[in-house]
Amino acid sequence: MADGPQPGDLRLVIEQDSKTGTYVYKTVDRRTGDILQQFPREEVLRFKQAEHYDPGEVFDGLT
Repeated sequence: MADGPQPGDLRLVIEQDSKTGTYVYKTVDRRTGDILQQFPREEVLRFKQAEHYDPGEVFDGLT
């Protein structure tokens, strides 16, 4: 038996972040409740909450 969660153990959870209004996609292990992956990451959500945040400041595709 392989270590870690198997495909049947995984669940996709989609939530709307109450502070930013952004939809957050999480891959959750059904057995443990652990969040295995999240998009966008917590760090990105914190950027969006910052008062000085303006879209495009983190990444400028022109440079």
